[in-house]
Amino acid sequence: MTKQFLITASVLGSTTVILDAVGSFILKGNISESHLQEFNTGVLNQMFYTVVLLAITFMNRYVVRAYLRSMYYLFLIGVILFSVPMYLTSITELTGGAFSGLSAFPPFGSLVMIAGWVVLFIAGVTYKHKKQTSKT
Repeated sequence: MTKQFLITASVLGSTTVILDAVGSFILKGNISESHLQEFNTGVLNQMFYTVVLLAITFMNRYVVRAYLRSMYYLFLIGVILFSVPMYLTSITELTGGAFSGLSAFPPFGSLVMIAGWVVLFIAGVTYKHKKQTSKT
């Protein structure tokens, strides 16, 4: 599980840096300022949830595995449903509106990510500290 989480976080993190560069060096000046802001919102969201995935990666000793898996998939699916449509709809000026229909997906991505936070809340409420025994 840790390996999967780390690989996913590294892929999300590296693609975030690449997409940030695309926005800064390629899209800036070629799309409207509002579309560039939309693109950057997707990048910011993806980076934030990359850090969140890293954080839950290191909670594996403390949180029930089922909660971790649920959070992982909810956050990952949420990022995909939120950020990817933001990227694609922001370049509608360059694609002739080919992706404009995807603008309905980001709110669903937000709901899925909220569900991930709810699972984290439940994990916190149900958390039971395991006392370590000393070996003296």
